[in-house]
Amino acid sequence: MLGQIKMLTIEELTAEGAYLNGGDLGEVFLPNEQIPDYLEEGDSVEVFIFLDNQGHPTATTKKPLAQVGDFALLRVKEINNVGAFLDLGIEKDVLAPFNEQKPKMRDGYSYLVKLYLDKASQRICASSALRKFLNKTKPSYEKFEEVDLIVAAKTDLGFKVIVNEAHYGLVFSNDVFKKMYIGQRMKGYVKAIRDEDKIDIVLEKPGIGKVRDLSEHILAQLKENGGHLPLGDKSDPEAIKRAFSTSKANYKKAIGGLFKQGLIDIEATAIKLRK
Repeated sequence: MLGQIKMLTIEELTAEGAYLNGGDLGEVFLPNEQIPDYLEEGDSVEVFIFLDNQGHPTATTKKPLAQVGDFALLRVKEINNVGAFLDLGIEKDVLAPFNEQKPKMRDGYSYLVKLYLDKASQRICASSALRKFLNKTKPSYEKFEEVDLIVAAKTDLGFKVIVNEAHYGLVFSNDVFKKMYIGQRMKGYVKAIRDEDKIDIVLEKPGIGKVRDLSEHILAQLKENGGHLPLGDKSDPEAIKRAFSTSKANYKKAIGGLFKQGLIDIEATAIKLRK
């Protein structure tokens, strides 16, 4: 329950605040300024639960940027002799101890971290040593299986991503056709699993499904732009990438299919809807 958003029942209202039924935690205190005016004793309220500086279970109605168990991109607000304190979006910051910092954190910078409960103190902590939280077993994904991705790092080869919050994967630079940044969440597809645990990821749906989706997107853009787009089969690949987050080869396949259906005309640097 600590570090999570839960619905708790108000057992008592006082001038200082409300005491909520925290189950095994006992009473959880919600400060007066956090209590909506319409709530009464016996009502339930959605809160995020943490320990205050004295170790007492405390609640807030503010929504945190992440909960225990989540990966999140958080900014360092302060560094002292115990570690870095990261902004969690509530009145309580979260500690990233020095031994959980990989790389060592710098004030004002943001890092992808995993939130966890420290076993000894039961306080919410953060770690950028992400590999320890991933599965040690061999991945068992199907080829071209759709997966959830979190962008973890930029490398010389491309972008390291966390696949289904369980394994590391890699999107090679030549497969990147859209803006990517640390902490970003997106869909991807398993291209291959190599050397036990190395997963190659692509961002576009493979095969005919990819071209079909792209074709629908192109048609929608044509209709929004009065039936004309300044991108033909001789256009600059970078311009196509910026407009549709895809390669020129895939763009040409998509507009070629639309042409065969009699939906568009293709020019060197433009396409037009047929009337």
